[in-house]
Amino acid sequence: MEQEIKNAIGLDNPELVIESKPKPEPEPKPTVTIYEFGALLSKNEPPKNHQ
Repeated sequence: MEQEIKNAIGLDNPELVIESKPKPEPEPKPTVTIYEFGALLSKNEPPKNHQ
């Protein structure tokens, strides 16, 4: 019985390949929300010339 289970899941299979550990995902880059973007624009906009 135990042998049948091993055969069924492939434990005795010499072709069984051990998977390498998955690579850790890179750190997400900081993102700017639309509200922060608006604030950045208003701070860095050149002064408007009123004619």
